[in-house]
Amino acid sequence: DVALLVSKEVNDKRRAKGLQPRPVRTAVIGYPNVGKSALINRLTKTKACASAPRPGVTRNLRWVRIGGDLDLLDSPGVLPPRLSDQRSAARLAMANDIGEASYLASNVSAQLFEEMSALPGWLGAGGLRDVMAKRFKIKIDDDVTGEDFVVMVAEKACSDDQERAGVRILNDFRSGALGSFCLEPPPDSGYRKHPRAD
Repeated sequence: DVALLVSKEVNDKRRAKGLQPRPVRTAVIGYPNVGKSALINRLTKTKACASAPRPGVTRNLRWVRIGGDLDLLDSPGVLPPRLSDQRSAARLAMANDIGEASYLASNVSAQLFEEMSALPGWLGAGGLRDVMAKRFKIKIDDDVTGEDFVVMVAEKACSDDQERAGVRILNDFRSGALGSFCLEPPPDSGYRKHPRAD
């Protein structure tokens, strides 16, 4: 309704000049894989835009008529040209919010391991370390780094292919097979880092 009210003034001026009224045109933009196309499909009650739970499905700009007087522009996900905070960029990759061509799965999964090992729930019986050891059938000592872990998984289950191991680790994280935990709690949560954290 707001968009149509704003356009009324513009269209009244167009009519006064003898021009045809135009529909309101609005762009839907945001990070990859946040539901831009799904929102447009929900508003139109059709499958006007291709949508899937992975980044990179929308590759072109596309206008979609929502009603008689409203057009929405479906767009591919956008990211800042440079993410100055590389930890945030890695977390976006971990969550599958950046296309796989933008990163090496082995590097991102090593960073995931490092972040998981810094969480309070890492140690102890049934902790994240135990879940990871059981899931990948490997022993994880206190001094294992993220890179070591990826190499161990590659040797054990992926014919020494570290990229394949990285993809497997990330897929397990994304599907919840490694458990439910938060890598980035809210700032006021009282969260205290594990002593191993940087």
